[in-house]
Amino acid sequence: MMYYIEKPQTWSPANKKCAEIQKFVAQYENCLVADDGSRDALIKEIRHKVEELNAAYPCTKKLKVNFSFTSDYISCVPEEKKIFDEYVFAFHFYPVKRTYDVVKEGGEI
Repeated sequence: MMYYIEKPQTWSPANKKCAEIQKFVAQYENCLVADDGSRDALIKEIRHKVEELNAAYPCTKKLKVNFSFTSDYISCVPEEKKIFDEYVFAFHFYPVKRTYDVVKEGGEI
């Protein structure tokens, strides 16, 4: 299945580490993801970036990335959340239900 990422939702960054991960995921705004394998690779890439930043900023709260296969929803939160809505970023992988190709569909420009 092909997916679409509209815009990662972000909150005011608590520190430089959060700002860096938000900048990293911002590159995926309006992005098409080719299939389930590509989606899984993207999740792995984001998790790797979060691990790198956790190592680079050891005095800050450790961040973790959660993914729900049932809702195709990814989010980044502190490992030990003290506040319910303590998110760094979140976004959905929306399924692409249809693509339109003017040549295949018989339309005219």
